[in-house]
Amino acid sequence: MTGTLRIVGLGPGGPAHRTAAAAEAVAGAAVVVGYGPYVEQCADLLHPGQEVLRGAMGEEVARADEALARAAAGADVALVSSGDAGVYGMAARTLARAAELSAAERPAVEVVPGVTAALAAGALLGAPLGDDWASLSLSDLQVPWATVERRLTAVAAAGLALALYNPRSATRTWQLDRVLAVLGEHRDPETPVGVVTDAGRPGQSVARTTLAGLDSAAVTMRTVLLVAGESGRVAGPWLVAERAGAPVEEAVR
Repeated sequence: MTGTLRIVGLGPGGPAHRTAAAAEAVAGAAVVVGYGPYVEQCADLLHPGQEVLRGAMGEEVARADEALARAAAGADVALVSSGDAGVYGMAARTLARAAELSAAERPAVEVVPGVTAALAAGALLGAPLGDDWASLSLSDLQVPWATVERRLTAVAAAGLALALYNPRSATRTWQLDRVLAVLGEHRDPETPVGVVTDAGRPGQSVARTTLAGLDSAAVTMRTVLLVAGESGRVAGPWLVAERAGAPVEEAVR
């Protein structure tokens, strides 16, 4: 008999933006596995009867294997990620590892969706993702910078609104300046930009600026940048993007 592994998206911050399904998966698990800060994000759901395994950055493959092994041995396991586990989270890596197991070795695996940072940041700014948009991670730790820049150039020219994850860290400082230069080749300097740091968490910061006015030094790894697309505009205190010609309520969401 095998257990079940649930790969859980905890949402961007506190319990207010965590789904009921995510809370149930974590509270009901015999084993909770995750990067230390993400485990702390759901500390209110943990109880003494659980085994809690906290890992460090860079140990993602080991975490996936441990979670799979515990579930294969019969435990109900929750592997937690911030935001949505399928968006720059643990889901893809863990599913790929699970696919390498034989049918007899593989436990049941479920992905529990969560609110990703782009959606949380968008809600704080208004509705800047109301038209087509794209998300990019600017981290080049696992993807070569040439690939990141190629993708950025393509979507910058397409006129889409952009959600930029992992824009700047203590050691990756020049990349954001390069991003602004690439965007400047395709977008007006006065293009609205939302700067949201720690969305849904203590210390949350929300600011609105432009491509020309963005202070890259104020941006961190916990910041999401939302760059308006060709249909984006400022509407009073909000950033909005209206899909031209679309009905107010779409039939499919």
